[in-house]
Amino acid sequence: MPQRPRPGHAPVVFADDPFNEDIARAGSSGRAAAETARQRYERDGVPIDELRHVQDEGPDGTILPGCLKVYLPPPDGRFGMVFALVIGETGAWLRYLAFGVRHHPKDSHTPTVYELAHRRLHA
Repeated sequence: MPQRPRPGHAPVVFADDPFNEDIARAGSSGRAAAETARQRYERDGVPIDELRHVQDEGPDGTILPGCLKVYLPPPDGRFGMVFALVIGETGAWLRYLAFGVRHHPKDSHTPTVYELAHRRLHA
């Protein structure tokens, strides 16, 4: 269970391995956005007003029921972070799933943040 967040923020838990894998794949601007967000989120929680619902079934074939996302940098940056909503006996929190570019050009074969989240959620 994560530490108690600031009011208006959701608690979050990051796992180092997937996060490090994601920022290793990112360029310098993506890495900076992800690291800044993680530091802020671990300290304060994720601002609830920045959270957006992820489509349960995306047009790209991803299935991410009950997941939430943020755009980085806020409010509508080209990067995103996806979280799974976890509800346990002690309350609800967000579990980090993925970081990456939200949408690539049509012919790109690089996975989007949604595809990375889908793979991790269904692994």
